[in-house]
Amino acid sequence: MCDLFAVSTAARYSAPTALPVFAAKARKNMDGWGIGFFKKKQAIVEKSAAWAYHEGRFHDSFQRLARVISSKIIIAHVRFQTSGPIDECHAHPFVLRYRGQDWIFAHNGKAPAVESYRGRRVQVAGAVSDSARTFEYLLDGLADRQAENQGIVPLFDALAATTRQLIGQYPGKYNYLLTNGWVMFAFTNHRQLVLLKGSRSLEQGLLLTTVAEGLSGENWVKVARRSGSDGVLMAIAGSDILLKRDL
Repeated sequence: MCDLFAVSTAARYSAPTALPVFAAKARKNMDGWGIGFFKKKQAIVEKSAAWAYHEGRFHDSFQRLARVISSKIIIAHVRFQTSGPIDECHAHPFVLRYRGQDWIFAHNGKAPAVESYRGRRVQVAGAVSDSARTFEYLLDGLADRQAENQGIVPLFDALAATTRQLIGQYPGKYNYLLTNGWVMFAFTNHRQLVLLKGSRSLEQGLLLTTVAEGLSGENWVKVARRSGSDGVLMAIAGSDILLKRDL
C-alpha cells in the first residue's frame, strides 16, 4: 500500500532529513514517487515511475529534491500500484488548477468504485486511477458548495461534507492530503496518520506520514478512524492543526 508524507511550517522550509527517512521506511512501495510543493503560489510537482529507495540507494532526483526544495507545505508520495498503470502520469502527487488556485493532491488506499467517476469541471489528463478520480470528486464538491475561494472554516466544512458524500457514494479506503498552498487538509479512514510537531532529530514544523512507526524514535501521535465514524479530517496551517473532526 502506498505511503504519504507531508511537512507544514509557518515559513518556507526544507526537509533534507525527513524525506530520505520517509523513502527508506516506505521502500516496499516500488511503483513510483513524487514530491509536490509551492513556489510563488505556483504548485510544482516532480515525480517518476521509478523507485525512490532500493537496496540502500536513493533515486538521484528524489535525493536532490529533498535537499533543495523550500516551501511552507511539502507533500511526498511513494506508490504501490493498485489502480492505473505504472507510469509517471499515475505517480502522485497530482496537480489541478481550478478557479485561480493550484491544488496538490496525494492519496493512499483502494477505492475501485470511484474509477467510474469523471470530473465535471477539471480532470487529471491521461489518468484512470481511483486516486485521480477522487481528486476530481473533491474539487467538484468544493465547487458545488462554492467554497474553493473562501476561508479555512467554510472550506473545511465543505470538504467534510464532500468527503462524507464520497464515501457514501463510492465506499473505499481513503487517506488523502489536499492543499492549495496556504492550508493543508489531511483525511484518514484506514490504517492511520501519525504526526509530530517540533522534532529534535528531523525538521521543524508539523510532520505527518502514514508510516505506522513514524520517521524517528520520538512520540508520534496516531490519528485513526474511530468505530462508527467515516474517518477523521484535519485542517493544518503553519505547524498547527486548526480544525479536526470525526466525520
